[in-house]
Amino acid sequence: MSKSLIVRIIVDILIAFCVLQGWWFFALPIAVIAAWFSPYFIEMIVAGIVYDSLYGSIPTQGIWDYVGTIASVAILAMESGLKRAIRK
Repeated sequence: MSKSLIVRIIVDILIAFCVLQGWWFFALPIAVIAAWFSPYFIEMIVAGIVYDSLYGSIPTQGIWDYVGTIASVAILAMESGLKRAIRK
């Protein structure tokens, strides 16, 4: 196994632990840094969906039920565009 794959697996485990504990504000910066250094870091969106599935189940919250998914997709899209602009 390559070094980058091992690092990615360790980061995924760390993000999964943070999400399962309800620490979205710890998981998000870790995912942002990992997405900057890894191409196609879809795990960030999966973590947002899992967080919303676990902790966003109050029907009266409206859009706040999906804050993890919205934040992860928006940040990943912005970061992808920023990486393209900087690396050209």
